[in-house]
Amino acid sequence: MKAFKHLCIAAAVVFSTMSPASAWMSADGAMNLSIGAGHYILNEQVQRAARASRGGMYNTAPRTALARTRFTRSYSTAGLDTLVGFYPPSQRPQMRQGFLDLHNSYPQVARQLGVPTNDVATGIASFLAGAYMAYNNHNLSNSYVRPMADQFRHALASQSDFTRMSDSEKQRMYDVMVMLGMLMATTQVQLQRQPDPALEAQMRQLGRQMIEGFLKVDASRLRITSSGMRIV
Repeated sequence: MKAFKHLCIAAAVVFSTMSPASAWMSADGAMNLSIGAGHYILNEQVQRAARASRGGMYNTAPRTALARTRFTRSYSTAGLDTLVGFYPPSQRPQMRQGFLDLHNSYPQVARQLGVPTNDVATGIASFLAGAYMAYNNHNLSNSYVRPMADQFRHALASQSDFTRMSDSEKQRMYDVMVMLGMLMATTQVQLQRQPDPALEAQMRQLGRQMIEGFLKVDASRLRITSSGMRIV
């Protein structure tokens, strides 16, 4: 099975001079990041779409659904500003650059996964993939991400409140989710190469918080397969 390593190939360079633990999990803001950022992206429309997606698989999303989840990107850094704000002031410049580099590497990742950029459904799928990897301490197949993105694309397109959201709101959610997903996936792959039981436990807790906050089910019930996401 082709491992879901493309989420971190470019991103690993960002943290090549510091372990994931020293980069963020040892920071005073680490728990605030895991809880605060999770709540930040869980607006009502996205939560409803997440719950609607729990039950099963959709076929490939039609163009109309794709259009509703896409947005036109601006130069706004609202999502980046939000994540960086969870860290102590002394660490913010370093973390800003780290998150920015992760975000900038994502288009290459998205091409490998076969998903569009600047699309909220893609952001959710990448976020949940990273959280799932963190919680279960293993990688995912590249092919598992696109079906999950299609699930969220259908669900979001059916939410009238979501379709009325502005491009800036969609971009802010997407940016936060992509950066968090990349960070969790990168740390997970680092753990595969350099095991650290303490960090693994922290990552499992972080993954659990993100999954349970997003889907409102016990994290142990989530499965991500070639058919997408399902709850058992």
